[in-house]
Amino acid sequence: MKHLLTLTDLTKNEISNILEVAIQMRRIVTSNYKKGPQLIGNVVAGVFPSHGLSSTAMQLATTYLSGSACPVFGVNDVLAQCQTFDSMGVNTLVVACANDNLAKSFAGKSRCGVINGGSSQYDPIGVLADLMALNARLDGLQNLNVLAVGNRDVNKINELNHCLQLFSSNMIWYLPPDDFVTTRKGIVIDNADAAFSGADAVIDLGLAAFSDPEKYYGSVGGISEEYIDKASIRCPLLGSRYVVDKIGIKEYPHNIVSARETCYVSVLMAVMYLMRKE
Repeated sequence: MKHLLTLTDLTKNEISNILEVAIQMRRIVTSNYKKGPQLIGNVVAGVFPSHGLSSTAMQLATTYLSGSACPVFGVNDVLAQCQTFDSMGVNTLVVACANDNLAKSFAGKSRCGVINGGSSQYDPIGVLADLMALNARLDGLQNLNVLAVGNRDVNKINELNHCLQLFSSNMIWYLPPDDFVTTRKGIVIDNADAAFSGADAVIDLGLAAFSDPEKYYGSVGGISEEYIDKASIRCPLLGSRYVVDKIGIKEYPHNIVSARETCYVSVLMAVMYLMRKE
């Protein structure tokens, strides 16, 4: 694997291989001694719009594997910065940019390996982290009904659909019937009771600006406990730590946000290691 631009190009075996390596990498993340030798002598650069989960994970993943990290933020010309890093000899580049074609076109000519750190339509590391967290909580990815709620981080939908179908599972997306702006992808249900009923896992994508949370979540402060109670017993929740009951906002006991963050850096470690092997 020279590059990771989108999961829609990968097979079930390739995705399973990344997840299996990530499970091994997670041992480094959760241990007291956080040093592996896999990236000794390697430099990993990153181009990000701002500090966030992707940039933090890149720096930690590189450090945990004994590489050198060089992130930059908020550059005016992302492509020029990528080309500069490549000319200066970095081994791997993580680039987060809304332009879906930038990482792909740059990877076609680069000497370094390229990882899409998040674009308008794709979020391969984020989706792999979701899958890894669900795999650990649900003892596998086979025959699941995974429900997405919200209309913000919709760049996950295509890859989630693709990956879950490879494992004979379904990606369902709940959108209220009066959301005329969000582009429908995959299986979309506009009835909350039907969408949440029997779901094995729920992913909160968040809300775009000016969206009415009550129409998506059943309450103003987040997903209502009434909605999530319709899902499977101890249904894991990604994307949010909280639900809303009749009294107010409370932490949902089966949220796996912290586990997913651990998985995010573990997946990035696995991808960088596999790219180096290639």
